Amino acid sequence: MEKKYKKDIDEILSSVTKDVDRKEIEKELKNYVEEFRLSVSEAKKLIARKYGAVLSFSSEPAKKTVRELTPVDKNVDLLCRVVYVNEKTITSDGEEKEILSGILGDDTGTVPFTLWEKGDVSLQKGDVVRIESAYITEWRDEPQVNIGNRGTLTKVDSSELPPFNGNARPQATLTKISSLGDTSGNIAVMGRVLSIESREVNVSGETKDVMSGIMADETGKVSYTCWGKTKIKRGDAIKVNNGYLRRWRGMPQLNFDSTAVEKSKEKFPSEEELAKPVDVTIDELARMGGMVGASVSGVILDVRQGSGLVLRCPECNRVLQKNQCRVHGEVKGEPDLRTKAVLDDGTGALTVILGKDLSEKLLNKSLDKCLKEAKKAMDQGIIQEELFDILVAKPMIVMGNVTSDDFGLMLIANDTEFATIDPLSEAQGMLEEFL
Repeated sequence: MEKKYKKDIDEILSSVTKDVDRKEIEKELKNYVEEFRLSVSEAKKLIARKYGAVLSFSSEPAKKTVRELTPVDKNVDLLCRVVYVNEKTITSDGEEKEILSGILGDDTGTVPFTLWEKGDVSLQKGDVVRIESAYITEWRDEPQVNIGNRGTLTKVDSSELPPFNGNARPQATLTKISSLGDTSGNIAVMGRVLSIESREVNVSGETKDVMSGIMADETGKVSYTCWGKTKIKRGDAIKVNNGYLRRWRGMPQLNFDSTAVEKSKEKFPSEEELAKPVDVTIDELARMGGMVGASVSGVILDVRQGSGLVLRCPECNRVLQKNQCRVHGEVKGEPDLRTKAVLDDGTGALTVILGKDLSEKLLNKSLDKCLKEAKKAMDQGIIQEELFDILVAKPMIVMGNVTSDDFGLMLIANDTEFATIDPLSEAQGMLEEFL
């Protein structure tokens, strides 16, 4: 190792005035570079400072791989391939600006990125990019690449970086599906395929094979998209390496290439068992950002305005406001029933949407009967009041898909039931919390 770091050790020793053991410097340098993954220049600065010296270096960027990135990097160059990219508009200092964000990767791993000044840059999945003068920040204990005013991102020929070999890239720590929201890129997860659909999509004039569906483990379910053809089929237990999470229609979606999935010999519950709703807390749902087939137990705190009898646009099914559709203008609405409730389970709260069938089930009467009663009373609000009396302060179990947006979590229910509470066990549980 002396030969590897000889020049760097000599530079440190020449800068300090006191006697310092060469082997101690060598040991510290190796620890900083190989254990803490600092750049050699950063490590030399820290060691010199420890012994009362100051080392200064040029401001030349450090060329790094994804695996070598650390949150203290302020000026790095990268050569990466775009794994996923999303264009969006944000508000900064009161002005709207377009940015690009997503995931980059090389043969050492993947990392989230943000290009803060989009300009005329246009990126697609698979593009190879050269990034210069980027700075690294930390989010959820993982590095993130930022390209700001002083940085540049340039598309280069794809031959400069060979395509990923899924088996050659580093293996991520296995993650349970319910914990996917705590990850960013380079995800490894195992589960059973509950559904699968193959189709072809057109991406920039090129036809690509895509397989999508739902996979599950004992902690939850997640939708997935596999880019490319694989031999996996419904019912298979699979392991995904080097996946990444994105949002699709307000829900988390696991994305991966066909080279990054393989059949697993792990024992999982049967399809039938995994297809059942999974008991989760609202706190867990908030961390994940939503879930397919969740079951949440809690107490209804409120039945919100817009519940009960509503009129919908016959064209787009949106709820009308004063006979106005925000897309199609004034239309003759079609009557419907819905319930918008707030459910709290002690770890958080979410909005629950119950459609016509479930609302009729709770009211124990049909939409037609509700219309007749409202007409007789000349008050459409009586159905909302009835729902309020039926639901508020009642413990319930609600099942369905949970989405997330800027307004929080929303559960679109496909089934619900009143929960039965054993007062003795509840009291015992409360006592145990305080003891």
